[in-house]
Amino acid sequence: MKAASIRHMNNHVVCGRLLSQTSSYAYRRLAIAAPTNEAATSAATTKKLPPPTADQLRVVALRAVIPMIGFGFMDNLVMITAGEAIDSTFGATLGISTLMAAGFGQCCSDVAGNLSGGAVDAAVSKLNLPHHGLNEEQLGMRISRMYSIFGACVGVVTGCLLGMSCLLFMDTDRADRARKAKELQSIFESVMKEGKSLFKAERATLFMLDEEKCELWSQVATGTKGIIKVNSGEGIVGACVLSGQLINAADAYKDDRFDKEIDERTGFRTKSVLAAPVRNDDGKIIGALQMLNKKNDDGSDGVFGPCEEQLARLMASHVKSFIQIVEG
Repeated sequence: MKAASIRHMNNHVVCGRLLSQTSSYAYRRLAIAAPTNEAATSAATTKKLPPPTADQLRVVALRAVIPMIGFGFMDNLVMITAGEAIDSTFGATLGISTLMAAGFGQCCSDVAGNLSGGAVDAAVSKLNLPHHGLNEEQLGMRISRMYSIFGACVGVVTGCLLGMSCLLFMDTDRADRARKAKELQSIFESVMKEGKSLFKAERATLFMLDEEKCELWSQVATGTKGIIKVNSGEGIVGACVLSGQLINAADAYKDDRFDKEIDERTGFRTKSVLAAPVRNDDGKIIGALQMLNKKNDDGSDGVFGPCEEQLARLMASHVKSFIQIVEG
């Protein structure tokens, strides 16, 4: 009787354990099956979503085009304006290349884009653009993404082209002219400094002709400060430019072409003068070299001879070559 009771209790325990294991196993099966059923339901729902209509896709593209026009316009406008400003100022002074200046301009453009991105978005939001009426699943469809990307590309290209319109109002050659002028100035200063020593002259000056103002101005002048300006027909150097011939005056004050007012104004005493015209490739006179006051080896006053005349012609030819090389 007692043994039967014990067997009965053991049967109950075994049955309880079996039921517990069965329930746990069934629960795990249900838990595993539940996500699968949810995924299936979601997939079924996605498949049932209607594809965007042509009108909705056009709106998707439009809403991608408009903000990108603003970003593209601002990006190119800032980059070109900042790059040109850097090129025309620091470029000529510090020798920065045009590509490096463009790189700095791009940095300024990126910074401006980050700072004003919210302003562009706010401006676009005030345009009250039509809404496409698509949900997130429909916007994630391949056709919707393609229209959005295409619209963004069209917007960026259009904005960049509009931003380039500032080139119509800018002097794009200013930086090149400044760079060439600095290079020429350096060459001329070296030539005239060496020329003064070579000619054994007190002063050496390179005059350039300004046809619009009809005057000669000193591009380089040794032994004096500031710019010297004379009318294109005045003085010995002016006569040299008008005639296109080399002039060698042993005594300037005995030459009727000499302008004494220049000495009176500067306080310099001119004695001997040698002037040679400078021509361009077309043979047109663009300036003149002038050497003042030849000195002998002992320091006494001398006169320029045939050797110096030939040397002046050669130096004038070199100046023409330097201008041709720098200006391309």
